[in-house]
Amino acid sequence: MFSSSSTTPFTRGHHTAKRFNNAARSKMATHYPIITTPITPASDINNNSNNPGAVFAHYEHSHSDSLLEILNDLRLSRQLCDITIIVDQHEYPCHKNVLSAASPYFRAMFTTSEMSEASQPTVTLNGIDPDAMSELIEYAYTSEITICENNVQSLLSAANLLMMQPVRDACSSFFERFLDETNAIGINCFAELHGTQELTKKAKRFVLKKFSQVAQQDEWLHVSTQKIIEFIKEDDLRVSSEDDVLEACLRWLNHASEQRKADFHLILQHIRLAFVSPYVLMDRVASCKAVQEDVICRELLHEALQFHLLVDRRSEMSTTNSRLKPRTCSELTETLVFLGGEDERVVVRGVEIYNPERDEWKKLCCLPYAVSKHAIVASGASTLYLCGGDYPNGRPSSEVWKYEQKLDTWIQLSDMLTPRSELGLALIDGYIYACGGTNGEIRLNTIERYSIDDNKWTLIASMQIGMTSPACCSLNGYLYITGGAVLEEGDAVDLVMRFDPRKLEWSNDVAPMRIARSGSAAVVLKRKIYVCGGLQSNTENTNLAEVYDPTINQWQFIAPMREHRYRPGAAVVNEKIYVCGGQDEQPGKYHESVECYSIETDQWTIITELICGRSFLACAMLLLKWSDILWEHVCEGETNSLPDIG
Repeated sequence: MFSSSSTTPFTRGHHTAKRFNNAARSKMATHYPIITTPITPASDINNNSNNPGAVFAHYEHSHSDSLLEILNDLRLSRQLCDITIIVDQHEYPCHKNVLSAASPYFRAMFTTSEMSEASQPTVTLNGIDPDAMSELIEYAYTSEITICENNVQSLLSAANLLMMQPVRDACSSFFERFLDETNAIGINCFAELHGTQELTKKAKRFVLKKFSQVAQQDEWLHVSTQKIIEFIKEDDLRVSSEDDVLEACLRWLNHASEQRKADFHLILQHIRLAFVSPYVLMDRVASCKAVQEDVICRELLHEALQFHLLVDRRSEMSTTNSRLKPRTCSELTETLVFLGGEDERVVVRGVEIYNPERDEWKKLCCLPYAVSKHAIVASGASTLYLCGGDYPNGRPSSEVWKYEQKLDTWIQLSDMLTPRSELGLALIDGYIYACGGTNGEIRLNTIERYSIDDNKWTLIASMQIGMTSPACCSLNGYLYITGGAVLEEGDAVDLVMRFDPRKLEWSNDVAPMRIARSGSAAVVLKRKIYVCGGLQSNTENTNLAEVYDPTINQWQFIAPMREHRYRPGAAVVNEKIYVCGGQDEQPGKYHESVECYSIETDQWTIITELICGRSFLACAMLLLKWSDILWEHVCEGETNSLPDIG
């Protein structure tokens, strides 16, 4: 189990501790007072009213050592011994009181009248190594023991049986000291077998931290199925790539494939196959005989391939399946990105990014120009698409930009067919849908979609009525358009429209929201739609939020937000809803706060603040390595004055 020879001497703590225990000294002084050589006649002391009864305590530091030494001499000379311990025909004459003091096991044996051993001259112990028994008896009489790689396992096993905690702890410390990649699994299994919980945890933490190196050792090939699962199911398994986990498990499988293939599906369901390279999935998993012959394995492979193919549905899929989420130690982090927006004075060009786990802010590459009333969608949690919005001069834009994370840059794509400000945007199966908005003159009722593969926009449908500021999202392959401002007065509506992009058909049976809204924010979490904030009437900003369950076609209110927010941004990160910015019900007040909603507790919590308060901003989730973001951009044009377009 160990790679090098090692020896650790150990002195028992409970004998030496008495040597320096002040409480023990005080107790001895009280019950066993010792008068030193008198310096004054006793009659004089008794006659002295100021010293009614002087007492001098004496403590002999070497007493406990001397006592042990004499007791050990008595044992070795077999004098006054009242018990003989027999292990594998080896006899060890001892004193019951010494064994009882060192071992609760022996104390219970010798002091419990119901136990036959209490009155017998010999006791036979089974399941203990004779050498370990000899060393533990020696320890009981001397408080010293030598631990090395050749005896540590037998000592820990015997000390565990005899309940000799100091030796047990010393053996655990020895294991911890020499823990490495070659023995971590063996130590974990051995410690677990003997109930040493702290050592079990430390050895497991070592395996999780050094998994790639540990899985290369011979120990890995002989681990049980359940132990493999125990390690790889942990979210904090530290690997540079999920490919490493797969390769380790395939190596284990191939070591005894005929005996292990029947249980391989139990292991495969704890590998995050969605984060394995698609080439590796096809070359190593799809071709694996154990996978081909097992229906559950094939389903798991299909699930992973779906995740790779249906890029636009990843966030929707991952909210209901932990296998479709990266491990916490993969260095991939779900973050919130905030783009553009405006208050009464400024149109923002900056792109802020927030890490909720670390409560840290950074900046990404600035937008091509300051923009508000735009919309964004995230594809595959790694690419952003920005569409439309208002230029700083108030003119609606038809421009479309893609943020390339690896290059930290914005790339211009084909323009929309129509300039659109205050539009709704959704991403479905490789297409971006731009809904409604205004071209600067009228509220638009048209929907156009963009093919990511072809870099081309096509007009595909018309809504029942022209509207601005709808909240759009996609769920189960459908486009949902909720609320919006209609007619000349900009009245808010409770209308919910559902569009099937495959059939190019509208559904007329979707339940309306509980209240009318425009300028709200919509997100999807666990296959339900959440709509937050907006303008409830022409003059009242709301903090109300509601959720739609498509399985029962019903809306219901959830807890209201902490703030009233008109035209906020919203996104889902780590299965929580984040809503940011927006205009308050008080004129001229723009929120800086970001609040978070937990579906488990039905509560909102304000967690942080934007760099500047604003509305008409856009928000999305990005999955990235936080340590890779090194840029601190200063955006020219951050302070564009808003035009007076009357």
